[in-house]
Amino acid sequence: MKKIFSFLMLATLLCVACEKGGDESTKPIVTVTSESVIEVGVDGGTVDILYTITNGTDTKVNVTETAAWIDTAVEASKVVVTIEANDSVNKREAKITLQYYGSSAEVTVKQAGKSTGDYDVEFEAKRFEGIYFDSTVANYFVILSDIGAKTDGSPKANGTYYFFDMYNNTKADAECPILPNGNYTYDVDNKFTNLTFSEEGSWYAVMDNKGEYAKVGSFKDASVTVKDGNFEAIIELTSGEKHHIVFEGKMQTTVGHVRSTFFEDIEFSVEDATITASLLGDTDGDGQQNWFIEAKRGDDIYMVDVFTASTESCAGLYQMMEVDSKDYANRYLPGLIGEDGLVGSWYAKLTNGTIKGDVLAPMAEGVIQLVIEGDTMRIEYGCKDDAGNDITGSVSGKLTVKDMRE
Repeated sequence: MKKIFSFLMLATLLCVACEKGGDESTKPIVTVTSESVIEVGVDGGTVDILYTITNGTDTKVNVTETAAWIDTAVEASKVVVTIEANDSVNKREAKITLQYYGSSAEVTVKQAGKSTGDYDVEFEAKRFEGIYFDSTVANYFVILSDIGAKTDGSPKANGTYYFFDMYNNTKADAECPILPNGNYTYDVDNKFTNLTFSEEGSWYAVMDNKGEYAKVGSFKDASVTVKDGNFEAIIELTSGEKHHIVFEGKMQTTVGHVRSTFFEDIEFSVEDATITASLLGDTDGDGQQNWFIEAKRGDDIYMVDVFTASTESCAGLYQMMEVDSKDYANRYLPGLIGEDGLVGSWYAKLTNGTIKGDVLAPMAEGVIQLVIEGDTMRIEYGCKDDAGNDITGSVSGKLTVKDMRE
């Protein structure tokens, strides 16, 4: 009897081991059988994501979505997606992820923005910049463009620019001056009063490839609405042209704060990189060890500058360090421009083996994790650059450690 019982126990353990480990042919897999990209109109509505489960005992999946304007409900072999109406003129996009044990599938939802009528020019700005003046009525000089302004606020070659000299009684935080919400009216008499933008400081320009003015326009009438990260302007130029301008994102008015060359989120999964971790030592005399990590794969380069108490390993989870902070422990230095070039944590592309500034993004928010396993390292990013783009993904490869302490 004992032999029979032992045999049954062994068989059971073997079955459990097979279910837990399994080979590729028996692993549970979720597959989306409907379209991987869902496009809906401004009014929203309900759509179904159809899926199948292979090697599974049930058909219920876990669902996550990246936007508050999407709601999901799981039914048998489908996910019912409810999309709210879009009250903005900006189109929007979100991801829905279906997960079943270790398997996952992703669907993208794209929704159109509301129609705004007929205009001669429809312009979706990619950059919001400007200067804040703490005057009697707080002055926000705003620059909207497609490629960004120079560090002194002047236009670049081949760019399109709209300038707004805006006033609001709300004083800003001088360290991070954000344009306040409000309905701003065009001040043709230049009285510089609350919730207005002046005639003398508001205008339009298009630059040629030499950086000269190809077109300049003055406003005849205009209005601006700012609400919760959305900027919308309707302008009639003295020429009679009607322009509609929109921007969605952070509205910080400090010229030169945007170093990133990107206009959208960046996601990467890089393997076989060459990674070097250099121990620089206690460079600030605070007991924290400074490690500089550089990963290269082709023309791509990833730089991470971290502080930890360990002289043996830089592995760990790092939060961003504020520039004026004295707390270095388990922090990474954000991407900065120093006298000798890039300082801190960056993603960039090399041009003929050198960083020219053509393609780069500083890490300006979020977390970075360094994982070391044997002689390999994996750098995991959950960051944003200084233009508000998500910088996410991982870089892995063979690790070389160098002790650069004197």
